[in-house]
Parts: sequence; structure tokens; C-alpha cells
Amino acid sequence: MQGPIVDLVLLMLLVLFFGLQQRRRPQVYFRFWFAGWILVFFSYVVWAVQDVPETLVRVQNAICFNFLLLGVLTFIVSLVASEQGLRRIILSGLAIAGSVMIIVDTQEFLVIPRLLLVVGVLVCQGIVFYSAYTLLPQRWTRRRGMILTICVVYGAALLAYVLMTSATNLDTAAVVEALLCAAVLYSGSARRRNVSGWAGTVGFAAWAGFELLSIHTGNSPSLDKALYEFWNFPKYFVGFSMILRVFEDTADDKARMAETFRDLYEDFRLLYNTHPHPMWIRDDLKGWLLTANEAALKEYGYSMEEFQTMRMADLEVPGDTEAEEFESMLDEPTEGARVRHRHKDSRVVWVNVVEREIMYLGKKARLVIARNVTERLKLDRELSYRAQHDVLTGLPNRQLLEERLDQCLQSCRVEERRAAVLTIDVDHFKMINDTYGHLVGDECLKEVAARLKSKIRKVDTIARTGGEEFTAIVSGLSKASDAEKVAASLMRVFEAPVELAFGALGVTVSIGVAVYPDDAPDATTLRRLSDEAMYRAKRAGRNRAAYASDKAPVLDFKKPETSEMSRRSALSAE
Repeated sequence: MQGPIVDLVLLMLLVLFFGLQQRRRPQVYFRFWFAGWILVFFSYVVWAVQDVPETLVRVQNAICFNFLLLGVLTFIVSLVASEQGLRRIILSGLAIAGSVMIIVDTQEFLVIPRLLLVVGVLVCQGIVFYSAYTLLPQRWTRRRGMILTICVVYGAALLAYVLMTSATNLDTAAVVEALLCAAVLYSGSARRRNVSGWAGTVGFAAWAGFELLSIHTGNSPSLDKALYEFWNFPKYFVGFSMILRVFEDTADDKARMAETFRDLYEDFRLLYNTHPHPMWIRDDLKGWLLTANEAALKEYGYSMEEFQTMRMADLEVPGDTEAEEFESMLDEPTEGARVRHRHKDSRVVWVNVVEREIMYLGKKARLVIARNVTERLKLDRELSYRAQHDVLTGLPNRQLLEERLDQCLQSCRVEERRAAVLTIDVDHFKMINDTYGHLVGDECLKEVAARLKSKIRKVDTIARTGGEEFTAIVSGLSKASDAEKVAASLMRVFEAPVELAFGALGVTVSIGVAVYPDDAPDATTLRRLSDEAMYRAKRAGRNRAAYASDKAPVLDFKKPETSEMSRRSALSAE
């Protein structure tokens, strides 16, 4: 046989190779191959020990056989591991190994009666036959039939060997049967141009043949010399076939990955081209548009060549006051950015833009999706507007007024300025409704709202806070007396009668004024004081303003009768 050092080094390299493979690969059989070569390596380590005392030679032989048998059985388990549960396969392998090792190891140290030895062989062959019959799948017709045939024929030969000889080489005979079964199972991967399958089958068969020839006593000297020189060649051939299997699996994995990527690419192209939303692929570094889908071409009106000379920024419309006002009424998008895009026909739309990193033609790129949200934003804006504004007059409602009052007071605190809250109520409005009907009343309220709004700065607020009640917030006042000027201007706007579709109608208002911080430091108190002042103005005769800081009403305004409708209103009031 070859030098043990060379064998140990080569086996160690096999162990290291499969140890690395089983850590990086998901296939179960790599782990079994790693374990199998470790066991074979240990058998050679034990065999390579020289100068063993005579009393320990039998122990050395038993250990060497046990490791070798376990290694070959591990190779067999690896070939069926993907077909059955691992626990069941391992238990079957241990049952076979245990029964064989009990007989062989016992025979190594004791003389077993022939009849008992025959029973032991029958039991072992029965376990092997039952395991093969139950574990091998039915679809493996050829391999399953050959394994069962080996169990029967080889079992009969073993019985004859035990009955006709002293059966001193029963350990080698057991290894030969395991190697033959491994050769048959390994042949299952010998298909098409799969070189590793054929190489492994030949390797296991040659290994079995070499073991079988070693127990034959009538070999010629030249045959014994050839066996000695090439004793380990079949094992290395098996190792070579397994290494080849690794590279073949790697090539198959790459081919499958390439096929998967091709399928994914085709799926991506189909999804990209037929997606209903505009999509682009842009360069990750310089931002140039590389390609656009059909929806982008159709919706934006640009050709592919035109898109390829543009960046995404070229589609965006710069921000302005209108856009800022629009966005101030909406929530932030949950994903991406909300911008305005200009189409080729100069039409401007709101879009929600989302980007994702991808690889395109081997380079980093970004996939851009633009979803037109113009109609949804208009609806959101309308709903938001309706939630914060009065439907009839279009003025802010009580909810928006409270928000703006809080903002006004906070700003006045910082700037150390004054603010005025004015509660405005239309005098005798119920009488107008009862006399002329609600349609006239609504028209009157709209005209009142328009006149009040015309006297309120854009930075201030005029809101409808009740049926015929309005509230104004005026900020940035230097002194409390400035609020009187505001109230006077609001009352003077009603000196002229309200012109409606069927004639003129005289309208007056009563106003209550509260000043921050002179009258109160908080919004709730200011609103209450302003209401109370307004009711004092009404009790004092209406058409006047009253102030929270003064219990007496001021700014008494009397208007001349301007029309028959006005006279009727006055008579009804009396």
C-alpha cells in the first residue's frame, strides 16, 4: 500500500474541502460527505499507527473497521437524504451499523459458534433488506431493484462463506456490500453529461472490487502487487467524483440563477412597460433619464428620444405661493415626494414620486414611479376646505377661527403687540328671515360676509361662527384704541343698504370688542368678553359697538331710511 503520510494528507485535504463546502451550501449531502470523509480519515489514522502491541492489534482492527463502515454508510445516507426524513434515515443507518459491528467486533475477540454466526448474518441482512425496501422511493425502480437484489444475492453468498469457511474476513465482506450499494445509488446521478455520477459509480465499484480481491487467497503475485500499488486509487476516484459534483452543482446553480434572472427580467420588462403609472429609469450619478415606459410616453407627451435628453428635474415646476398654499392644506405623503410636473402641452399636474435603487444594464440606477394625484388632491383640498369653511359664505368656520386665534395670540406674545377679537351680529336677522324668507336671508348673509371681508386684511381673519354671527381677529395693533377704528370701519360698511335681487335692504350690525392682552390673556376669555360686549351693544339699542373694557356702549350709528324695504324692516322692528 502507499505511504500512510500521503494518504492522510490527501484525506485531510478532502475533509477540509468538504468542510468548507458544507458551510457555504444548503445541500444536505455536503454535510454527510464531510462527515463520511472524517470517518474514513479516522480509519486511516488508526490503521497508520505502527508498532502496536500484539494485545491491541485486534482492537486496532476493530476500530479501523468501525470507522470505515460508518464512513461508507454515511455516504449511502447522503444519497437518499433528500428523499426521506433525516431522523428516520440516520436511525436506519445506525441500526445497520450497530448490528454489523456487534457481529464483526465480537468475532474479532471471540470464537462465535457457526450457527450463531449464521443467525447474526441473517439478522443483519434482514435489517439491510427492510431498510432498503422502506427507505428507497418507489420511483427509483432500477436502483431499488438492484439494491434489493444485492441484499438477497450477496446475503446468500455471505451465508455460504460463513458455512464453508472460517469467515475470518467478515469485516471486509461487510464493507464490500456497503460499497456495492453506494455504487448503485451513486449511479442515479450518472445521467446525460454528468461526469461526476459516472466517476463516483466507477469509484465505489472499484473500491468494492479491491476490497473483495484482498480477501481472495489465490491471487497471483502480480495482482497482489497491483493491489498494493493502487490500493487507495478507488477512494481518491470517489473523492474526485464528489469534488466534480461540487463544481457541476455550482455550474447548475449559476445556470438556474441565470435562467431565473432572465425570467425576472422579462417579468420586470412586462410589468414596467404595461404599468399604468408613468415610470422611468434614471442614471444614479448624473440623473439622466435612461428609459421610460409606455404610460410615461403617453401621459407626458414626450418621445423616448426627448426623455433621454432630460433629467427628472426638467419635468418639475418650481414652487410658488399657490403651490405652498395648496400643500399647506394637505398632509405630507406617506412615501416619496409630492411635486408638480409639467407635460409637453404645458399642462401642470401634481404627482407623488417614489424612487427605488436598482441595477440596470450592470450599473446602479434608480427606478422612478410618478402617480398622478391631482384629482385626489383637489378632492382632499375641497374636503379640507369644507371642514374649515362655512358653506354659504365661504368664510372660515369656528374650528379654523380657533386655530388662527391661537396662532395670532402666540405671535402677539412674541412681538409684544395687541390683537382684537370682534364679535359681529346682524341686527333683527330673524325678522328678515321671517319676512322675506330664508333665500333672501341667505343672500343677505353672503352680502354681509363680503362687506366684512372687504374691510379685513388678508393677514387677519373674519369667520362665520353662528347663524347671523361673525367673528373677526385683527392682529398687530399698537394700542387698544386701534380696535375702535377697526370696529368703526366695519360698521360704516353698512351705511349703504344691501342690494339684493328684488331691491335694497337696510342692514345694521352690533359689535363686541375684546383686546389682548388688556382685557384677557387667553383665547377663551377673549371670546367670552367679546360676546358679552356684543350683547351689551344689542341691549343698548343695536347698530353700535361695545367694548369689554367699558361697560357703556359706544359708536352709536343711526342710518337714514333708504328704501321702502328698509322702512318695512324698521316698522317691523318697532
